Amino acid sequence: MEVTMFVKAIVGRKGSGKTPIMLDQVESLANDKDSNIVFIEYGKTVDRILPHSVRLIDITEYPVRGYGQLIAFLAGMNAKDYDISHIFIDSLLKIADDYDRDHLDEFLLSLEKFAQRADVEITISISADRQDMTEESLRFLER
Repeated sequence: MEVTMFVKAIVGRKGSGKTPIMLDQVESLANDKDSNIVFIEYGKTVDRILPHSVRLIDITEYPVRGYGQLIAFLAGMNAKDYDISHIFIDSLLKIADDYDRDHLDEFLLSLEKFAQRADVEITISISADRQDMTEESLRFLER
């Protein structure tokens, strides 16, 4: 029996190809007519690459800073559009502007609870070396 991972993290140094991995996943999911995908980024970098069916959010257009505000933003987005199936968050640390490992661990646990309640799969990219991640954060690595 396969266990659903509601939160998956793609981790690597800046420029290591995390965003292209996410875009490949988005593209394959976008072919499913039942998918409702949201892609959150910091600044407009992939707007011409994403399939038109994917909702693109440039988080810099909203007053969202910190992990708590990001969770609140996701909850509000889900309340308005309750049939979201997948959320992709590119450049998580840049969006949160918080590089504290303990804060990241707390956020990932909160994100996992949110994703389970909302029944949504969330994929995030984190620009960091794997050896700099805590054991708690490493359990979210995409397999």
